[in-house]
Amino acid sequence: MTPRVSGALLLVLFALLATPPHATAAAIDTPPAQQTTGTPAPVAENTTFALQIQSNGDAKWTITDTYALEENDTESFRNTGEQFVEGDDRAAWLSAFREAKDEASTVTGRGMEITDVDRRYEVSDRRGQLILEFTWTNFAVVTGENIVVRDAFNSTDGTWFGTLTADQRLVISPPPEYGVESAPSAVDDGKLVFEGRRTFEPGYLSVVYTGEQPTTQTPTESPESMFSGVDSTWIGGVVLMVLLVGAVGYMFKTGYADALPSVAAGSDDGDDSAGTAAPVSDTTTSDDVDVELLSDEERVERLLEENGGRMKQARIVSETGWSNAKVSQLLSTMDEEGRIDKLRIGRENLISFPDEDITDFDE
Repeated sequence: MTPRVSGALLLVLFALLATPPHATAAAIDTPPAQQTTGTPAPVAENTTFALQIQSNGDAKWTITDTYALEENDTESFRNTGEQFVEGDDRAAWLSAFREAKDEASTVTGRGMEITDVDRRYEVSDRRGQLILEFTWTNFAVVTGENIVVRDAFNSTDGTWFGTLTADQRLVISPPPEYGVESAPSAVDDGKLVFEGRRTFEPGYLSVVYTGEQPTTQTPTESPESMFSGVDSTWIGGVVLMVLLVGAVGYMFKTGYADALPSVAAGSDDGDDSAGTAAPVSDTTTSDDVDVELLSDEERVERLLEENGGRMKQARIVSETGWSNAKVSQLLSTMDEEGRIDKLRIGRENLISFPDEDITDFDE
């Protein structure tokens, strides 16, 4: 049966929230609001620990305790929510997570902080929620194009996140533009979802995300600032002139302009053959392949063939229009299968066919 909060029990909720929880950093799985102090305490219907990994290695935690309310309990829970929002650092969950942060910082050797703490509540006729949000800095390790979530769950005696109760769930979401390279369980749309009741052994919660890191570029002046104060008519004229010059240059470069006089001269002489189009080589159409019919691997190989057998990974992303995460995972798979070689050069990956000579690569 779904647990519900009575009006009388709501009166003691804030007192419990404002009391330092007895849960230790190694046992953060018991909600402080469920502890008893001689008086029955309201029981959360369910608790969700949502962990959003950031591209810089920080983690944004959102902990939501949901309570089923009896009829006419809305106003009482709203008062409790206001007191929760105004609570101090001893409020439910926060104290236990601060202890966990200290444990993890000691084990990993990384400086960690709990910042950007925010409390809010939501209430409807039959449901109330207490929501705690904060950022845990240096939670993950950023190495090249990978972000690794693992050791921050460790404590001096194992792991501080050891269990989920039957009414709890843990959701770990990837950084934007990153894909999951390895995980301890199945991934649903990039997310790992763990439902209680279950136990986590030390080291089990380990996830590796992969994706291209954005390169730092020198800001360039935008077109608007370059042409500020110039009449739009003049701008249009300049653009048209550039297009005309480019078109004429292209005609001379391709030899198309040289072919025009000969066609005209031939028509004056009455030579019907002069107006006959030259036969089209079979090779012109034989190389035309519908890329939509190619597999992702074949498309990458075709791009390499068109670019001398080697390309930078960032250019493959640009040419295909795929996401960084998709390209990175695809290339890793092709590298393992021996279809391509993936070489790290500085902050970028160089992709080439196996045994391709890359000593003189200068793209």
